[in-house]
Amino acid sequence: MKHQKIGDIVPIGADIYMIEKIANGVVYMRQPNARGKSKQMYWREVPYFEDGKLIIPDMKRKPKTVNTRIHLGSFFKNGTDLQVSREFIAYAKEWIEDHLQRVLDDCERNAYAKGHSRLMPAHFRPIYRELKPRPYYNPANDDYALKESIWYEEDNANYERRKEEDE
Repeated sequence: MKHQKIGDIVPIGADIYMIEKIANGVVYMRQPNARGKSKQMYWREVPYFEDGKLIIPDMKRKPKTVNTRIHLGSFFKNGTDLQVSREFIAYAKEWIEDHLQRVLDDCERNAYAKGHSRLMPAHFRPIYRELKPRPYYNPANDDYALKESIWYEEDNANYERRKEEDE
């Protein structure tokens, strides 16, 4: 919020607004001597003056769709110079699914606590890691991942078959 300060004059279209508050990246503006709610804008989209010239930032539109797909194989292989085994990806997938389920459960609890019926980013609690992660190696994970990767395809086929039978 380098350009705006409380009390600054902001021209938007044919109207003049005065900044009355800035909080959490949102600028609250009101027309002088006007009643009603304040106009709210994201701080990066509020016009400002620089060297006597009016700078009008681009208004970013919210995309209609958001790409939410992650291909784990590509993600891991592009993220390291080491070779990545299929067993590693299968094992990581299982752990990631577990973590995502826990995150979802936590977000649901947060939404219900606020009386909301829709999950929003505000319900998401940040996931913190250790500041100094310890080295870790457990060879038992290799055996488990190998067995799971062998049965993964069959489990998926069984799941799909049961799903079709239930319908």
